[in-house]
Amino acid sequence: MSDAPTAPIPKGNRTFLVVVDETEEMRVALHYASRRAKATGGRVALLYVIDPSEFEHFMGVREIMREEKRQEAEETINKLADVIVGDSGQIPVVYMREGNRRDELLKILDEEPDRKSTRLNSSHSQQSRMPSS
Repeated sequence: MSDAPTAPIPKGNRTFLVVVDETEEMRVALHYASRRAKATGGRVALLYVIDPSEFEHFMGVREIMREEKRQEAEETINKLADVIVGDSGQIPVVYMREGNRRDELLKILDEEPDRKSTRLNSSHSQQSRMPSS
């Protein structure tokens, strides 16, 4: 790493990404990201990943389960979006994916090369608890 100082991130260019799960840690990260977005003129993004391994049944059952999980995800996202709007005054960016949470997170980060700041959380990895940069 270079010892050269980095320029401060301009207001309005920060995106705080929260990986949605059922943990208390996620709720803390959600409130933190919302307040930071409001303070910096940034935005909050939510990533909800549906695990496809839950759909390993007969074709008809798989499609019903997939639709139920999608509806559950949409309900969760809507509730969390209400919290974000209350905390930051802004509607969040929503990414809803199906796959492995880690892989989908990496894809999001690759898709958003101009992302200036990220707040991650996940109950699956200690390394994912990174402070905003």
